[in-house]
Amino acid sequence: MEKLGIEPMMLLTQIVNFTIMVVILAKFLYKPILRMLDERRKKIEEGLELTEKMKLTEESLQKEKEKVLDKARTEGQKIIEEYKLRAKKTEVEMLDLANAEIAGLKMKAKKEIEEERKRLVEDLNKQVLSIAISMTKTFVAQILDKKGQEELIERKLRKLEKESVHVN
Repeated sequence: MEKLGIEPMMLLTQIVNFTIMVVILAKFLYKPILRMLDERRKKIEEGLELTEKMKLTEESLQKEKEKVLDKARTEGQKIIEEYKLRAKKTEVEMLDLANAEIAGLKMKAKKEIEEERKRLVEDLNKQVLSIAISMTKTFVAQILDKKGQEELIERKLRKLEKESVHVN
């Protein structure tokens, strides 16, 4: 081997050195690297599992969100319909109240008109009676004596009173 340029002692030393280096590297470098790679692989697997769980959780939350939104829409529609019904009921009540108030005002106006008509008829009767009395006095004074005038006036007054009572 010496002819080949290989020294056996040197080769043996290099083999021992290489074995020591392999043992040291295996113990201090290779095993920690393998352990670190194994931990890294585990963390990646856990991360993937966590990602999958989060994806499933997100899907279930999305479904729950849709359910809640649908429920909120349904309840919102119910509330809107309820308030529409209340508004319609309030509108009807207000119209009924307004109609009742209008009817009351009409009755009051009719009553006031009737009272005014009665008052005017009474005033007219009094004026007619007054005119008739003064005309009668004037006419009778010219025709009859005092006693005849009084009897004629009395008869005419009674007749006018009866007629005025029939007009009312």
